[in-house]
Amino acid sequence: MAYKIKILIRGLFVLLSLGFGNFEAKASNSVSPLLDWDERPDDEIYVFGLELDGYILSEGFIIFFDGKEAFLPLASLADALEFPIEVNPDEGTAQGWFLNDDRTFDLNLKTGTVNLKDRPLLIKEGQVERHPDDLYVSFSELEKWFPFVLELRFDDLQIGVRALEPFPLQERIAKEARRSQIKRRVKGDDLELIVPKNDWFELPFLDISIDASGRNTENSLEGQVRQTTTVVGIVGGLDSEATLVANSAEEFPNIRLHMGRRSLDGGLLGPLDAREFSLGDVTTPDLALIADNTVGRGFSVSSFDLNRLEQTNRVTLRGELAVGWEVEIYRNGELIDFQTDTEVGDGRYEFTNVATVSGLNEFRLVFYGPQGQRREKFERYFVTAELAEPQKGSFRIAANQANRDLISFQKKINSREDDGENRIIAQAEYGITEVLSINGGVASLSYEGKRRNYAKVGAQTTLFGALGNMDIAVDDVGGTAIGARAQTQLGSWSFTGEQNWFQKFHSEQSDNNSVDGHLRSKTVARVNGHIPDYGLGNQPLTASVTHEISEDKEWETQIFGRVSSVVRPFNLALSSTARIRSDQESDSDARMLVSTLMGDFRLRGEVGYKITPIAELDKVSLSADWRINEDLGARFGLSHSGGDQSLNVASAGLNHRFDNFALGVNLEADSDGNYNARMGLSFSLGHDPGTGRIAMKNQAFARRSAVSAQVFLDKDNDGIYGPDDSLIENAGFSGVALSRDIKTSVDGTAFIVGLEPYREVEIGLNDGTLVDPFWVSSGKSKKLILRPGTTTTLQFPVIETGEVDGLVILKDSTLTAEGELEITEKSSAGLRVTLVDGKGQKISETMSAYDGYFFFDRIPYGEYEVILDQSQLEELGYRNEVGSKKFSVDRNEPFISAQDLIIQTGDEI
Repeated sequence: MAYKIKILIRGLFVLLSLGFGNFEAKASNSVSPLLDWDERPDDEIYVFGLELDGYILSEGFIIFFDGKEAFLPLASLADALEFPIEVNPDEGTAQGWFLNDDRTFDLNLKTGTVNLKDRPLLIKEGQVERHPDDLYVSFSELEKWFPFVLELRFDDLQIGVRALEPFPLQERIAKEARRSQIKRRVKGDDLELIVPKNDWFELPFLDISIDASGRNTENSLEGQVRQTTTVVGIVGGLDSEATLVANSAEEFPNIRLHMGRRSLDGGLLGPLDAREFSLGDVTTPDLALIADNTVGRGFSVSSFDLNRLEQTNRVTLRGELAVGWEVEIYRNGELIDFQTDTEVGDGRYEFTNVATVSGLNEFRLVFYGPQGQRREKFERYFVTAELAEPQKGSFRIAANQANRDLISFQKKINSREDDGENRIIAQAEYGITEVLSINGGVASLSYEGKRRNYAKVGAQTTLFGALGNMDIAVDDVGGTAIGARAQTQLGSWSFTGEQNWFQKFHSEQSDNNSVDGHLRSKTVARVNGHIPDYGLGNQPLTASVTHEISEDKEWETQIFGRVSSVVRPFNLALSSTARIRSDQESDSDARMLVSTLMGDFRLRGEVGYKITPIAELDKVSLSADWRINEDLGARFGLSHSGGDQSLNVASAGLNHRFDNFALGVNLEADSDGNYNARMGLSFSLGHDPGTGRIAMKNQAFARRSAVSAQVFLDKDNDGIYGPDDSLIENAGFSGVALSRDIKTSVDGTAFIVGLEPYREVEIGLNDGTLVDPFWVSSGKSKKLILRPGTTTTLQFPVIETGEVDGLVILKDSTLTAEGELEITEKSSAGLRVTLVDGKGQKISETMSAYDGYFFFDRIPYGEYEVILDQSQLEELGYRNEVGSKKFSVDRNEPFISAQDLIIQTGDEI
């Protein structure tokens, strides 16, 4: 199938090139070799899908790839990304703009330059190719011109586009998603949408990670085993997840349990019309001026849109992180931070109070496993001047026991005075008009060892495209707090200003500061944008100033700046913080993060440096993962920690991914003479209802969804597998989330895991993988909305097909001078031929070729008829002699030939 596509594309290119007539003469007279017409061999033409940060843009994108460099069609790419750039291959030019109309784009192959907002760049020879259908540009050259990074993925035949700035396309999709609660745009809206009905209990999925280590120190030999087990499934009709984090050095494990439901459309809990509710380990929300986002055992109910920000200026991202795993966080392509499984502890990652920007906030979490695993998770939030829907209200109520897991076997050492205390928070919002909404909230929680009760009211409005918030809060001892915040966007720059005043008001947010004591005032100014491109590529910039004054009139000013850059293949982030204090010595530090993915090699590093009062290297760490082949990988690491107890550590290890599990070993040595050996094992288990067996895989999939697919040759064409049907081995599937390596086994089944829950997921049968070219899927692809930890069973019937061909013959009858009838026959081109089934339903349509030939292929077995278009014949003045022919396509005679249709010219003689 792929070969036929390549031949067809190559033939199309040849036909197109003929229309240019003297293109060889043009090439010979070109001023620049860039204007020469290029041609690629068939084996370098590929058809890939195009994906922008998880959104499907195209499923049939033609590219060139010679094994070293990939080339994309500029016009097609600009159209898919909604960049208004007009490409003229005949002239070798492209003009338009991208992101906004002041970022102009002007390419001219004759001069060999591309101008980006009046900044000329030279085009290297061999980086842009001129073809009759488009200008094809190399990945590396495109990344110099536009703020994105491209990734060619052969595992799922996708081109990944990672935006380094918010695209208008992303913002438009985010707005549509916010209104409709549709989280993915999948082309093919006419596809069948399946929302499976799940039982009250289904066998769960399990992710298991085990890490066993032995440490040899100067005085002892120590051993330790750590384990993380996650169980996800449906219990009592609820989405349920349990996580066990165990350590042999501790007497009891930590166990967290979460149960609940989510709905894109609401309708949960009857008259409450909730969109989500949870029991077990839940979070209480961030409440302006009062409370921080806090995890603990309890419950929550909300009718707000899913993924709705609690506060528009910040967000907390929290989740489970198995033993040995690491996670990086990016905002709109900007590398912000990373964590290991030991930094937060208890098998969690937690990025608290991450600043948001006006417009689209796309947070990309990249997870790296100890055996070379890699997966991504996207969380998208849109800070917009659009308010709550007029005359519509939403609510959220949550209660928990702060920082306590649902199941605790031992009393933990409190990290804070109020850990373990009960807290309850309720909030509501109501849209008054399109430019005004009001909100309110109450909270009861323990603060500084005392029970405190709070209430607040607020309003949100828009003015000249800016989003403004005003909040007033009181407590039960007479304290008052007032907060104001404004966010806006000018071009590609986002601005945020915040001012809070506290009058004898003590809360978690009045004490969430750097200065000692309770706050009297807090002022924040922040700007996010991009440094103008002076040839150094895309450089996101974040800068903020925070000034805090305590009740004792002590103050601190914190100045923070971070600049990021993508110097392919490196992601770099350099940040610096200076703290100026009224009563203490000021200090400052700097931090540099490096992350890269070069083919099969990944590098991550961190450098921490104290600038003042004493300059010293605080921390250096570097880790590298090398994918030696598809299954075997290596890991290396170096680290240095400064200070009074300086320590250097070096490590090296190997890992192998088997079909059913992943295994890794690692050796470590430090400058104190200590040695450590570690072995890690990870695997996942899930029930495959198609086979009735428990499937064991090397990839984590417990928090995802699965499909049990069965592919069979439907010999009786009833769409259901029966005793007379045959199972098909090595059949593959199509869909952006699916790997091309997924194939059915000898029993015709495939257990497809790792599908994202509560998102529209498309899955279909890839006809090109079927062993017989005349076999085709009998149905279209399907769209699914699945729940985590569940398996949906799908059947993919395959039918046998045939083909039919014939000629359209034109008869011309004339009388000679002697009065004799003379009949001449010739082929007739450009006539419309329609194929209909036995019920008269139109199946397909084609035009007769230059020699009168017509052809229909992949026709399912059955009764058919080929018919000439009578209205077209009448317009041309032709008469039918044999205007239609009936025939049967079946297993005994699948190929029908010589179904000739005959027409006559002139009047009857």
